[in-house]
Amino acid sequence: MLIEALVAIAIFSLAVLGILGLQATAIRAVSDADYRAKASFFANQIVGRMWVDRFNVPTYALNANAKACDPGDNTAANPLVTSWLSGLSNATNPGFLPGASGLQQQIVVGPNNIVTVTLCWQSPQDELTHNFTLTTQIQG
Repeated sequence: MLIEALVAIAIFSLAVLGILGLQATAIRAVSDADYRAKASFFANQIVGRMWVDRFNVPTYALNANAKACDPGDNTAANPLVTSWLSGLSNATNPGFLPGASGLQQQIVVGPNNIVTVTLCWQSPQDELTHNFTLTTQIQG
């Protein structure tokens, strides 16, 4: 009878450990989805600013000749891009993307005002760099 109780406790302990592992995976997936939603918000925010200022779309280009997500400086000709970048990576902003400040964000303005916005971030629990890309055309 004592052996049966020990086996039952061992099976119960393994089940609890499995549930804890499943919960940790679920928490990681939820935080990843949260970061992707924030990246989508920021990409749509800058595209919205471009739509309002659609006659100056080429001035929104940011690191267009560099490879996206490589660490570097984020410099832009348009001051709206600079303020957008500060909100993106400012830790006092509740919607900021973690690890985005050291990574190179990219806005490419192609022919016919086809705009590609690539945002990069690194979540605290990951060593991988994540990115989100939005492509749209701004009619002039």
